[in-house]
Amino acid sequence: MAIALGANRYGKSGIRLVTVDRDGERHAFTDLTIDVRLEGVFTPAHAEGDNSAILPTDTMRGACYALAREEPVGSPESFGLRLTAYLLEAAPAAKRATVSLLQQPWERIAGDHPFGFTRAGGGLRTAIVSRGRDGDDDDDVEVAAGVADLYVLKTTGSAFTGYLVDRYTTLSPAADRILATSVTATWRYTRLGLDYSQCADEVRRAVLDAFAGHDDSQSLQHTLWVMGEAVLAACPDVGDIHFSLPNQHHVPADLSPYGMDNPHQVFVATDRPFGVIEGTVTRAQR
Repeated sequence: MAIALGANRYGKSGIRLVTVDRDGERHAFTDLTIDVRLEGVFTPAHAEGDNSAILPTDTMRGACYALAREEPVGSPESFGLRLTAYLLEAAPAAKRATVSLLQQPWERIAGDHPFGFTRAGGGLRTAIVSRGRDGDDDDDVEVAAGVADLYVLKTTGSAFTGYLVDRYTTLSPAADRILATSVTATWRYTRLGLDYSQCADEVRRAVLDAFAGHDDSQSLQHTLWVMGEAVLAACPDVGDIHFSLPNQHHVPADLSPYGMDNPHQVFVATDRPFGVIEGTVTRAQR
């Protein structure tokens, strides 16, 4: 029986990289978590125990700190581009390097403290940079960015009616309800050399404005589409955007045992089970 090694990759996960830019009295603080993966010709390591083509994952970890010392980290996307270029140079057997980065935002205490920070809300910034060895220059490089744990809620302007009903359906139609979700979104850039931080701010603003402004939402699917449309309209360098939206249900509490009505003022927030709406909004091919 012939046996062959299928798809495989390896790398380092959970690399914690924190930097302080001490240029003057006003410091800048960056907080990243990085995952690294290499794909390539690693059959000898698996089948023969030959590690001669294996770049140690500890080297990957160390490279993150060394590259951060050589020059400022900059945006997650920019650092991912530098790191993937180094990895392909350092590991000749690798055919593709992929780096995933998650940035925890911090904001200045009292709005403008020069070196005091508090962890900020409003979602985590993410980036994925994938660089292949094939192709010339940057032809085989893809940069995607995103946001995670962006919690949003609105207390009106959302409904869910007209859905399929069968013998197991107990859900009552809702002409007006709380709509809440935790947005995880990933978008793909169509070219390199962008101001990635500005682009990320523009996408985030478009998502939030569309969510809040969609006053005739008939479902979370409906709002997903409107948010995607808004991003593509506002950001010409975004080719597509993928959303994953858990439906965070708020059920009106039954106050009848206490002789009280409940005109949509008191709710039970349930966390399990929950619906999940996923979809990609992309530019149509002409």
